[in-house]
Amino acid sequence: MCDFLASDGLQARLVPGPSLERGHALAIKAHPKEPKLIYCFGKYVVVRSLNDAGDNFVYRGHKHTVGAAAFAPNGFWVASGDANGFLRVWAWDNPEHILKVEVQVFAGAIKDIQWDGESKRIVVVGAGSNIKTKCVMWDTGNAVGEMVGHQKTVLSVAYRQQRPFRIFTGGEDFKCVFYKGPPFKLDHSCTEHTNYVNQVCYSRDGSHIASVGSDKKVVLYEGKEGTVEETLPVKHQGSVYCVAFSEDGTKLITGGADKALKVWKVGRGADALESSTEMGKDVADMQLGVFWGHGQALSVSLSGDVNYLDVSSSGISTSKTVQAPSSPVSCVTVAHSEIVIGCNDGTVFTASGAEWTKIQGTAPRSINRAAHGGKVTSVCATSDGFATCGFDDKVRFVVKGAYTSTVVDVEGQPLGLGQVGTNVAVATTKGIGIISNGAVAKFESTNWDPTTLATHDSLIAVGSKDGIVRVFDASLKEVFSSVAHRSQITALSWSLDGSKLAAGDAEREIKVYDASNKYTTVLANKWRHHNARVTALAWGPSDRLASTSNDETIYVWDFGKPATAVKEYKFAHKDGGLGLAWKGAELVSAGMDGVVCVWDA
Repeated sequence: MCDFLASDGLQARLVPGPSLERGHALAIKAHPKEPKLIYCFGKYVVVRSLNDAGDNFVYRGHKHTVGAAAFAPNGFWVASGDANGFLRVWAWDNPEHILKVEVQVFAGAIKDIQWDGESKRIVVVGAGSNIKTKCVMWDTGNAVGEMVGHQKTVLSVAYRQQRPFRIFTGGEDFKCVFYKGPPFKLDHSCTEHTNYVNQVCYSRDGSHIASVGSDKKVVLYEGKEGTVEETLPVKHQGSVYCVAFSEDGTKLITGGADKALKVWKVGRGADALESSTEMGKDVADMQLGVFWGHGQALSVSLSGDVNYLDVSSSGISTSKTVQAPSSPVSCVTVAHSEIVIGCNDGTVFTASGAEWTKIQGTAPRSINRAAHGGKVTSVCATSDGFATCGFDDKVRFVVKGAYTSTVVDVEGQPLGLGQVGTNVAVATTKGIGIISNGAVAKFESTNWDPTTLATHDSLIAVGSKDGIVRVFDASLKEVFSSVAHRSQITALSWSLDGSKLAAGDAEREIKVYDASNKYTTVLANKWRHHNARVTALAWGPSDRLASTSNDETIYVWDFGKPATAVKEYKFAHKDGGLGLAWKGAELVSAGMDGVVCVWDA
C-alpha cells in the first residue's frame, strides 16, 4: 500500500480540514522551520501551507483513525498515532516518506504526541487500559522510564524543549501530572482543575506551562519545577478547550465552548486579560483549537472554519477564513467551471482555485452549517447554478453561491440528480421524478430499485439493483431497457454528444451502449480492469471515459482504442474513489479520503 497520495499526473490537490468532534480539543501543530500546519483527518495525516492552500501533502500509512501528529524539531521526521495505539515515525524530508519505526505504545487511542527538543524522544498519551502516558525513543520505540499518575484518559501533553527536560500532561481525571527525566518518572500531580483538563502547553522558552479545562479555568505553572504560578481570573463562560503561547511567551490565547477567544498577558495576575472577541453565536462557532506561530495566530471553529487572526493590544480580529471538508466526499461535479462536492456530513463546497468555499446551509440540528440533514448523495449543474440532494429526502438549489429558498421534498431517499433541459431529474429509492419550478412536476413509482442516474439533454438513464439500465425521455416514458448485467448498476455516464451511454456494475464490468443505434451493446467484456465495484464513470473530451472503484484506482479509457486503458492512476484515493467529473481536459476525482484531485488526463 502506498503511504502517500499518488502524484504521477496530479495537477492539483484540494485537501480536507481537520477531523472535529464537539467537546474535544484540537491540537494544531506546525513544522518548526516552515509555515506548514499538520493535522489529522480520518485515517490520514494532512500537511498544508499556512499561506498557500495548494501546497499540501497527505500521508496514508495508518490503518485506523489518526488522533495526533507532530513534526520533530529538526523538521526531518513526523510522528503520528492512531486509535489502536500504533505510533508511526516517518520521514518528511524524503520524497518516499519512508517509515522509520511502527510500534504499538499501548492498547488504546492515542490522543496527543510531542517530541523533545533534540528530536530523539517522543511522548505519547491517550486512552490505554493501564499505560496512558509513554515516552519512547524515536528510532526504536523503546520506553524511556515508567510514567504513571493518571487514572483516566490523558488528553494532552507538553514537552519542555530545553534541558532539563520535563513532561506535563492533563486528563479526564481532572489532574495535571509533572514528570522529570529522562528516564521519566512521576514528580508530582496538580489538582487545580475540577473538571477535564482539555489541553496543556509549554511556552517556547520553557519558562511557563499553561493548562485549560472544562471548569473554565486557565492555570499557569513554572516550567522547570511544575509548581503553580497563578490561576487566571475566570472569564470564559463555558469549557476552555484550547490554549497556545505567543512566540515570545509573554501572552497566550485561549478558546472555548462560549465561542470566545481571549488573549492574556503572562504574569499580570488579575489584570491578565488583554482582549477578547466572540467568534459567533451558534454552536458551530465553538472554538476547539488555537495556534500561534510563524507570525500568525489562528483558531479552528466546530464548523471547520480555520480563522486567521490579527492579534494586537487593541483586540482580536479575523483577517480571513479558510474552509474545507471535515468528512469524506460523497459526490462531485463541475458546474460553470467550478468544482462542486457534497460530503457525508451534509456539507457542500465549491472551488475555482486551491481553496474551498462552503455553501452555508441551515439543516436542522447542524453543528457545521450543513446543507442537508444527512449524506449528500448527488450534485448536478443547472442552467443558473447547481442542485444538491441528500438523505434528508430533499433537493435544494444554489444560485450565485447561495442556497435559494426552494426546498423540494421527494418521495424516498434521493440517489441521483441530472439536468433535463431547464428541469432536474431525480432518482430515489421509490422511483424517478422531474422537478420543475421548485416542485415535483411528475413522479413515477417503480417496482424495481433505482441505484444511480445520468442525464443528457432530454434523456434520463437510470441504473437499478436488478442490473438493468433503463432510459426514459423527459416525460418519463421508457425508451430502452438493457439485458441485465451480472450485478447491480453502480455508475452511469453519457458521452458529451449523447451518442454513447456507459454503465458500470458491482461485478467490475463497464459496458458501452450505442444510443444512436437503438442502444446496441458496442463494448462488453473488455473494460474489467478494476478489482472491485465500479463507483463512478465520467465521459470526457476526445471520446475518453474515466472510471474509478473501491480498488482506489482511476482508469482513463479511449473508446477508439478499447484494448487497454490509456492512463492509470494507482492509489488515487485510499479506501476508494467515489466521484469523477471533467473540467475541460482535466479530470477531477474525489474519494473516501476527503481529497479532491485534478489529473492531467
